[in-house]
Amino acid sequence: MPADRENAGADRASPFLLLAIAGFIALWFAVLPTRLFDADEFEHAHAAWCVFKGMVPYRDFFEHHTPWYYYLVAPFFRWFRVDESFASARHFLVFGRGLSVALALISVAMAAWVGRLWRDRHTGLLAGLLLVAQPVWFEKMVEMRPDVLALPLYLASLGLLLRGLATPSAARAVGWFGAAGLALGGAVMCTQKMLFVLPGLLSGLALAMLLAGRSLSREGGRPPLAGQPLGPRAVIGLLAGFLACIAMPGFLTWAAFALGHGGTPFFLNNFALNAAWRQRAHQQMLNVLATSWPVLLLALLGCATALSRLVTGQERRNLGSALLACTLGGLVAGIPIVPVAHRQYYLPILPIVCLFAAHGLLLLLRAVHGRARVGLCVLAAGGLAILPVRDLGQAFATRNDAQLARLRYVFDHTRPDDLVMDGWQGTGVFRPHAFYYAFIHVELLPMLSLPRVSAYLDALERGSHRPRLIALDDNLAALGSRFLRFVHKSYVTDNGFFYLSKHIPP
Repeated sequence: MPADRENAGADRASPFLLLAIAGFIALWFAVLPTRLFDADEFEHAHAAWCVFKGMVPYRDFFEHHTPWYYYLVAPFFRWFRVDESFASARHFLVFGRGLSVALALISVAMAAWVGRLWRDRHTGLLAGLLLVAQPVWFEKMVEMRPDVLALPLYLASLGLLLRGLATPSAARAVGWFGAAGLALGGAVMCTQKMLFVLPGLLSGLALAMLLAGRSLSREGGRPPLAGQPLGPRAVIGLLAGFLACIAMPGFLTWAAFALGHGGTPFFLNNFALNAAWRQRAHQQMLNVLATSWPVLLLALLGCATALSRLVTGQERRNLGSALLACTLGGLVAGIPIVPVAHRQYYLPILPIVCLFAAHGLLLLLRAVHGRARVGLCVLAAGGLAILPVRDLGQAFATRNDAQLARLRYVFDHTRPDDLVMDGWQGTGVFRPHAFYYAFIHVELLPMLSLPRVSAYLDALERGSHRPRLIALDDNLAALGSRFLRFVHKSYVTDNGFFYLSKHIPP
């Protein structure tokens, strides 16, 4: 009876959790048109627009993110005249954010599914609510960026692995693992940051299979704990098949680029260049800790309890605890290794943190009874809502009016086929870029190809290459005195930022 009453209470709470999730999503949509744009959004919108125009990433313009997101977004440009109308360009940017929110919603559903497979439906829904309320999740998942497509694929991979660990059939387990590998390989083709998932996930998967207490090859119809643990050779075989499926999307994508003479730059830009990235910065970790510390504390409780029960045999059947904990540990260990751990690096971490936090919060709630439980619910809801509400308020207050005014200036002073040279402001987002490096920021400056920069400056001085407009920010100014002399000689400005060519008529 106590278990029945607990399940009934969970069922009654489910609609409220769904309503709360829907409320946060509605607030996300409300802030899309006015929230300040991250410069990354202009970079990714421009790359997708270039793909729509028939250009090949890496070969025809610089990018250092794997390409699936750009090919997903490119077809939607058929609905917008982004190079002819400022209003249409603004509408597309808002639409692109709406697409990100839709993908974020799929990610939340995937996280809830993983929680249900790991524990129960209530844990999954509570984890989904905690996830949509995380400030870093909100800040990055409403933006146009490849991570928003990578996240649902990555979470789908976790769910498929949990299904594979739960099935007693060898053939079906191999199928689940194969599908999980393809999903994770697809996530890597959206952003190579997903490679940092692999060490922890593979360790957790191997540990879970060794703890399974069953032989997939001999005990096909038995429960998960039947038989003996899988031997090392069987574990290695399953992991090898999983890795082969992870590699397949990447190999096929590379092969497609190689057919268009873009295979070498695909590898160099996405992997060799990023591996040699010179900039180092990890201050965003402090921002994540400051905005998510209540959930992190709950996650520590939930993770410690789940692992202790797994080790002591109280929940030996729940192998997902090992998989999730090792994946989380691997991602956390990768923070000091990744050259620049921007806030989007923490996106794969947050769903697992919220799953453990949901488990930890439910443990606390189940430990108290009567009015004390009601009081704890109210206290937890109020405490966990403070940081998300504050972040939403800041998002509404930080507007993109100045950015849109600059974008309008470009539309007012250039034609759709005019070349625009921009640094890291995004003003040329829907204009042909004047330089192979369609964007230049402080992290990229040390990585620029000096022969390519020198050849471009030669072309500028000869007049064989002439942008109609240059948005001279600090990043372009860092190209050096030779470039600045050319700009001041050949361009005029009335605001000190936008420079218009003297030689190209308006």
